[in-house]
Amino acid sequence: MKSVFTIVKKEFARFFKDKRMVITVLLPGLLIYAIYSLMGTFFADSKTDENYKYTAYVVNMPQTELILPLDIRDYATADEAKQAVTDGELDLVIVFPDNFDSAISEGVENKPNVEIYYNSSEEKSIKSYFMVVMAMLEGVADPTFSINESDQIFDLVEERTATGKLLSSLMPMLMFALLASGCMAVAPESIAGEKERGTMATMLITPVKRWQIALGKILSLTCFALLSGVSSFLGVILALPKLMGGLVGSKTAALYTAGDYFMIFGVIISVVLVIISAFSVLSAFAKSVKEAGTMIAPLMIVIILLGVASMFLSAGASLGFYAIPLLGSGIAMSAIMSFTVSPIGVVLSVISNLAVAAAFVVLLSFMFKSEKIMFNK
Repeated sequence: MKSVFTIVKKEFARFFKDKRMVITVLLPGLLIYAIYSLMGTFFADSKTDENYKYTAYVVNMPQTELILPLDIRDYATADEAKQAVTDGELDLVIVFPDNFDSAISEGVENKPNVEIYYNSSEEKSIKSYFMVVMAMLEGVADPTFSINESDQIFDLVEERTATGKLLSSLMPMLMFALLASGCMAVAPESIAGEKERGTMATMLITPVKRWQIALGKILSLTCFALLSGVSSFLGVILALPKLMGGLVGSKTAALYTAGDYFMIFGVIISVVLVIISAFSVLSAFAKSVKEAGTMIAPLMIVIILLGVASMFLSAGASLGFYAIPLLGSGIAMSAIMSFTVSPIGVVLSVISNLAVAAAFVVLLSFMFKSEKIMFNK
């Protein structure tokens, strides 16, 4: 047992003396706490105002007293009211059948159907829908009427809006994860791998300037990772209709313009530059490919969590958020997907990413000049 404790003591000493290993173990939990706290704060701030009164247009308002906590609005026709729901100007359209009162008081063989139209892309509309349904059915063991039992479409959301909302909630996290995975697949082998094999030393004694080596590696690695990122993006866009089983249309890709795709690819390129340059710097610190992978893992968690955070911050985000590297790119991507893009915001996100990538290139070139780092002295 003494030998076992000696080995344990040795491993503990090695672990706590290696600051990089301690950070690698502790950082993920700290980051998850920070990001989830931010998300919780955002959700708390985004709750519907308690004083808000849900609005509705009602056809054939029954004489039977129903407690519906709604602000009843007037429209010329039901179609006009439905368009208001689609546009987000009205929460609900409720259509009672003509025989609703008699069905409630006397009972009929065929239950009358109450139609409630809503917009699933509007938080207030979907909340008011469930609230009204619960209010109508509360305390009714065997209701003498039905709700939305027909082949009609009661969700008045437009396909463009529904698709945009879905993609804006999926794409930032998904793309950040895929891009980070693609970068991790190539960065450690290119730098830490060459250090491990001893070929980096041969490259560094050539007359090529160190910053040129750093820039050349990052640009080449960016091209490799970019192929993965672009193919992943196109795969998501084209496969989404089948994946969602008809919840979105089959022409999802056609909903976006050439300008939208140009902005998306610009954002993707800048994100890849930041990620690959950051991974390259960490790989230059590592002694082996395995150690580089261990050091990069916490940063991958950061990148993915930034993608998650950007989904919740995209709604009404100020231009200042777009200037935050990576986070601003996620917000820009979400805005493009939801058709609420700010071209200035996209430009800011790309510029901030390029600035950070340039700083990493400079740092990597200085690291290449350090014998202590490159030859692990």
